[in-house]
Amino acid sequence: MRVSSESGTGKGAVLIVAVLLIVLLLLGLKLASTAAPSIELAQLPKGIGRNTLIQFQVRDPKHRIKSVQVEVSQNGRVFTVPVQLGQAQTPGRHWWQKPPESVLGVGVFVGRKQIPELQEGRATLHLAASNDSWGRFFRGGRTDLSFDLPVRFSPPLVEALTAQHYINQGGSELVIFKVSPGTVESGVQVGNYFFPSCPAKESDPLTRLGLFAFPYDLDPGTPLRIVARDDAGNETVTNFTYKLFPKKFHTDTINLTDEFMQRVVPPIMSQMPDLDDQGSLLKNFLMINGRLREAEARQLIDASKQSSPRFLWTQPFIQLGDTKVEASFADYRTYVYNRQVVDHQTHLGYDLAGLEHMPVKAANDGVVVFARFFGIYGNAVLIDHGCGLQTLYGHMSSISVKAGDTVKRGQPIGASGETGLAGGDHLHFSVLLDGIPVSPVEWWDPHWIHDRIKAKLASYR
Repeated sequence: MRVSSESGTGKGAVLIVAVLLIVLLLLGLKLASTAAPSIELAQLPKGIGRNTLIQFQVRDPKHRIKSVQVEVSQNGRVFTVPVQLGQAQTPGRHWWQKPPESVLGVGVFVGRKQIPELQEGRATLHLAASNDSWGRFFRGGRTDLSFDLPVRFSPPLVEALTAQHYINQGGSELVIFKVSPGTVESGVQVGNYFFPSCPAKESDPLTRLGLFAFPYDLDPGTPLRIVARDDAGNETVTNFTYKLFPKKFHTDTINLTDEFMQRVVPPIMSQMPDLDDQGSLLKNFLMINGRLREAEARQLIDASKQSSPRFLWTQPFIQLGDTKVEASFADYRTYVYNRQVVDHQTHLGYDLAGLEHMPVKAANDGVVVFARFFGIYGNAVLIDHGCGLQTLYGHMSSISVKAGDTVKRGQPIGASGETGLAGGDHLHFSVLLDGIPVSPVEWWDPHWIHDRIKAKLASYR
């Protein structure tokens, strides 16, 4: 049987045409691809100032990042801000593996310092990124973001409205001040601590209530200043009149025994699975008393960020009645084991002892932030009273509230106990301002509440 050469040639031609069509189709798909990098901002820009930092990441799951552009347009003029591109993070791979993701971090300053022709008013910030794909007919996939923003070069204006401020070391105070429009963040700076302000009244967001503390461990010479930042990143630092009263705090020695550590350490370790056994009872105690204590201090600062922007209370705070003070605020403790000093810590609250399993009551109106086992404090409740002010109740035997509950002044929230690092049945009570412990004594004092808080607020509401 003879096969036609014309038939074989025809089939070959068809095959070639089919292959060419497939190649052209794949090429067309690549050229028409819209795959582009993503632009992820660290935070949305709120304005442009004299020297505003814009931070973002450019990501592409399949292609190399080819270019990044930052431009500012105003009154028909376009200004390009130079961007120094580092090496995108593209780990090596074998040819058969999925292409790695390219990630490029960008930080660029935008403002009058970079663009002298920029004027106050409004401008458009434009961000763009492209990759090296064949998309858009070899121009690469491209993403564009634009933001219409206010342009401000003058920092906010700040006026302290309250005249005199008296603060004890380890205590609290209130300053009321006014800021200019455009201010997005303000508060009191005390050393490295920043205490954000709240609106003094809902109808006037520019009049601010600055509740702040002077932490017990700061040098008495540490300055206090009001700080305000606007939406363009401009900052004002303003002095105000105050008088600080330095304090000396008590010292105490605690003799550690194996019996005490055996009672408190295993229950805490069982509740905290992330703690690694250090190999001995003493080492585990020191880990709990040190590293865990520090971690929980940071957690209390984080919890303060949930605080209501207004006061939730109207009356003075109450101290748990019929109790004896066993330890005071900022007592400096030396821990001794077998006649050797093994640790030093500061007790940042009041220990109040009375009847065993006595009812524990909320010191004032507020909302429960958490109600759970909390390391060194054992079973604990944290209540928010607004504007960064919170109270902590520790070592409880039982808890009768839950997170999110609204509580009233004097409402039972549980019973005292000896959970956590407690030497006996009592309540550990702390007052915290933006997560920083302060002396509870002031908040228990109706005269202090009137003079330092209520009288000032009454004048500006």
